[in-house]
Amino acid sequence: MGAWLISIFAFLNALLYLVVIGLWISIPEEIALNLFTTLSSLAFTTGLIISNRKTFSHFYKSLYFRNLVTALTSAFLIFIILGFINYLAYKNPVVWDITKNKSNSLTDQTYQVLERAEGEIEFTIFSLKKDYELIRTLVELYRLKRNDIRIRFVDAELAPQRVQNAGVTKVPSIEVKKGSRSQVVSELNELALTNALVKITRSEDPIVYFSTGHGELDFNSQEDAGGSHIAQLLNSNTYELKPLNLRETGTIPSDAKLLIIWGPKEGFFQNEIKALKDFLSSGGRLMLALDPDVNSKGQVELMALLKSYGLLMSNDLVIDRLKHANGSQGTVPVVHKFDPRHPITKDLKGSIFFPLVSSVRKVDDSSTWKILGESNLFPASWGETNPMELVTMKMTFNEGEDHKGPLGYFAAYEEEKSKMVVFGNSTFVQNSYRKFPKNFMLFLNSINWISGEERLIAFNNPVIEDRPIFMSKNQIGVIFYFTVIFCPLVLAITAFVLYKRRQKL
Repeated sequence: MGAWLISIFAFLNALLYLVVIGLWISIPEEIALNLFTTLSSLAFTTGLIISNRKTFSHFYKSLYFRNLVTALTSAFLIFIILGFINYLAYKNPVVWDITKNKSNSLTDQTYQVLERAEGEIEFTIFSLKKDYELIRTLVELYRLKRNDIRIRFVDAELAPQRVQNAGVTKVPSIEVKKGSRSQVVSELNELALTNALVKITRSEDPIVYFSTGHGELDFNSQEDAGGSHIAQLLNSNTYELKPLNLRETGTIPSDAKLLIIWGPKEGFFQNEIKALKDFLSSGGRLMLALDPDVNSKGQVELMALLKSYGLLMSNDLVIDRLKHANGSQGTVPVVHKFDPRHPITKDLKGSIFFPLVSSVRKVDDSSTWKILGESNLFPASWGETNPMELVTMKMTFNEGEDHKGPLGYFAAYEEEKSKMVVFGNSTFVQNSYRKFPKNFMLFLNSINWISGEERLIAFNNPVIEDRPIFMSKNQIGVIFYFTVIFCPLVLAITAFVLYKRRQKL
């Protein structure tokens, strides 16, 4: 074989190796294609060596070849070391988020879910090729917390059958899988992915019953005074909502994770109170909100039930002259004093308001109840009991009738398996206040604590955004010349200088 022909084949073989490197970098998921091109290149090289073994035998015995082998061996060892270091860095990443609002990090609640999820977790991204990197930025945040998370990509255009087999109806979507359980997520945000993790790591979704038949908040109503926004939030937090009319059933179903009695306008019968007592004594969990009604005695039966458990709910109206909504003259207090140790309120920041709220306080110093939110000290706040003063909006403290502050707005009870959270107002989470997320965050925190899902304590859910970066021609030119021309040129010159110096030695 002529020398010129050997040179051409060697040049083509070198080009083929460059193609192999480009394929492994650009489309690493196409393993079959990449392996085929790699093996073809090796076979081509082997054929060249065998067909020109006499020419190569002289090359093998030369000093140049021995130096080349030594240099290649050193480079290979360095490559192995760098590859091992890179592997360790990939499996044990350390990330610092220096953005002001921690926009490039997951919430602490997601970290709690990841820590409690035992076993290997797999994310499979079903999307178009052009969307993959954007989606991967979100999924990669989860892998940075747990190095055993596996990320796979399926091109929806090249593998439509795999998309169909996974039950994916919308692209892009992410399949979250753990063992034999899986969940497909089409909303690409942290809340959806974390909720999918919660679903696949527990055997069943908790069932929440809400009381009906007493004029309670209607969780199906989309009107301003309804609670459809709360129902939507609970559903998105993987709770199953079911109505319950105690007047008709007389009992609380055994599958009830908790029961919500939210703002009843009518009283409860004794058989209903007995059902509640049986439910709590057997480890049931209750979330209760009673609105003030200073024109009557209020919900006497439910208040008596609470008193038997050590909590006194007064049928008064808390007035706070220091912290209140503008124009309310203290009748719409703003809560700013929270229990920093309780799971419901320890990470709660910002202000929460209660439109017309009754006060709650412990009957004794029992540790089973914790007052989680309080008003200011007297004389800045008190519990008003005179309806005429409320009508004229000329509220003053009357010794012996009104209650001195600080007064509790809501409290939590825990004893063995039984839990309760009691509020002196129910309207703070009506649909009309959906623009005030802190109110709803308090509600969700309470639900999650009662149901034993502290890992779901409410959080703001960031979504990935495709934000284009606009660059001028000058900026593009600087990047091009610096990375494509200047840096390689400097490296080439440095290598040439070092080569010449070694020749002189």
